[in-house]
Amino acid sequence: MDDQHTYFAAHKIRPYVRNKRFFNHEHDKLKSFFTDTVLMFLRNRLTIKNICPKRSAQWIDRCDISYPERIEQKCEPEITWIGHSSFLIRCDGVTILTDPVFGNASFAYRRVLPAGILPHELPPVDIIVLSHNHRDHMDESSLLALRHHKNMRILVPLGDKAWFDRRNFSNVQEFTWWQQEIVAVERAQKEVRFTFLPAMHWSQRGLFDKNRSLWGSWMIEVGDWRSLNDHRACLYFAGDTSYSSHFHAIAQEFPSIDVAFMPIAPCEPRVWMNHVHLDAQQAGQAFLDLKARHFVPMHWGTFRFGLDYFDQPIEKLLAWWRHVDVSVAPHKGLHILKVGKRHTIPLFS
Repeated sequence: MDDQHTYFAAHKIRPYVRNKRFFNHEHDKLKSFFTDTVLMFLRNRLTIKNICPKRSAQWIDRCDISYPERIEQKCEPEITWIGHSSFLIRCDGVTILTDPVFGNASFAYRRVLPAGILPHELPPVDIIVLSHNHRDHMDESSLLALRHHKNMRILVPLGDKAWFDRRNFSNVQEFTWWQQEIVAVERAQKEVRFTFLPAMHWSQRGLFDKNRSLWGSWMIEVGDWRSLNDHRACLYFAGDTSYSSHFHAIAQEFPSIDVAFMPIAPCEPRVWMNHVHLDAQQAGQAFLDLKARHFVPMHWGTFRFGLDYFDQPIEKLLAWWRHVDVSVAPHKGLHILKVGKRHTIPLFS
């Protein structure tokens, strides 16, 4: 099997393709833009409990934004939450960005929490991974602001490369579920293995392109990923997803996940959100399904997409964690981050 470009066995969960559109399940139907988006926006704006309280300021810590160009080559990842699903991950000399968004999701969805890092404050970026093409995950102005990073690779879902080609990006590669690539990072003299994995979600940027491109999650293996030892870090970035059996399937293929970056919102209304988004308790169950060691919550607090009050997702997550504490402690860790604050995950302590 070619280590540079591999596919997994056919029995793994696959996206369904019908009329050049992707679906999570064989019998899924294409829901209208009005039902999925416009009604949710109107209900969002008419619901007073969605107003953000002043206590959101306590989740901001941008005191330490100095990043040396080179970092110590150790496999304990140093992560900074930029906001929403955007993280700066520095591990074993390699710098990775996930779903970079530094501004607003759109004119209608303004940031509640400011970006933890601004583009000009970033160290040299080696790799960007994107989970899907929604504007709160694949933001044009943010990506254009990163285009100057030398030798940067961008890994995107199947169907999204053409968007980058039209904007003259180089070193862009697209993936389907279970496809792998080994990326050589010359600056750090390292190789990182990336695997694009299933998620239960959807895609859309315009009025008529729903599900024309794929969506998914990423496994990032840094260090000596060829052997299961203390010189590797296995990081799972869940993207946007609802709860499904794909977490069990991923755990079967990756039995030693160190860190899981898990979306925990929007939570409400569940009757609408349940088929596309995890709430905090479902994210917790997915974390257990994955058998991961460390939980990092994301996709909350930055934009007002649901009817949750500002810190409801964190309250729900903490309540779930206390409830299962006997079964998960002391072998697992919960890391609730403030935007802008650098945090090292203690993998080997």
